[in-house]
Amino acid sequence: MNRTRTFVGAGLVLVVLAVLAVVTLTSSRDGGTGAPTSQDPVAQARLAVPRRAADDPLALGRPDAPVVITEWGDFQCPFCRLYATTTEPELIRQYVDSGQVRIEWHDFAYLGPESVLQARAARAAARQDRFWDFHAALYRDQRPENRGEVTEATLTDEAAQLGLDVARFRADLADPAVAQAVADDQALGSRLGVGGVPSFVVGDQLIFGAQPLPTFQRALDTALATSR
Repeated sequence: MNRTRTFVGAGLVLVVLAVLAVVTLTSSRDGGTGAPTSQDPVAQARLAVPRRAADDPLALGRPDAPVVITEWGDFQCPFCRLYATTTEPELIRQYVDSGQVRIEWHDFAYLGPESVLQARAARAAARQDRFWDFHAALYRDQRPENRGEVTEATLTDEAAQLGLDVARFRADLADPAVAQAVADDQALGSRLGVGGVPSFVVGDQLIFGAQPLPTFQRALDTALATSR
């Protein structure tokens, strides 16, 4: 029975990936980004998204990098995990480490209460300047979606393994301001046309899904050329 479930689950993942591939191929001639026209008010709103503060722990890269790629993600999402563990490291190597691009994270914790709990925990870690370490750990050890395996206890254990101040972590996890920041991020994403995750804004373009590396490269290269 377990083997049958494994095969069925793998088949479903392949079907979804195939759908994403079709979306990429049919999303006009914009390289799979679904780039709107300059008259689109939502596109204009994307251009107006403020950058995170220079010292914001949810950002990675030079604060004055000419281009920002803004991600909306959910720590329970398997496709967010796919992007985070395959594509994102290469984007960091090619664009962030060279100072051309800054990555900024935003929560879109819509898959369930465990998503919200993880988002709050990552922000609690961010208050100790360990957001990206916690981000990596959550995706590396991603648990089955909404099975009750993500709890304050498991997240506190993760914080302890990373060497965080556990008492401070627990206090920040319970801080209403942290929960409000998670909700505010999701509300902003919804206003910009984000309806699922992972979603990315580059300039006025919205990229949906764990698209292949060349899709992101084309969007970033175009944005960099425009910024010069």
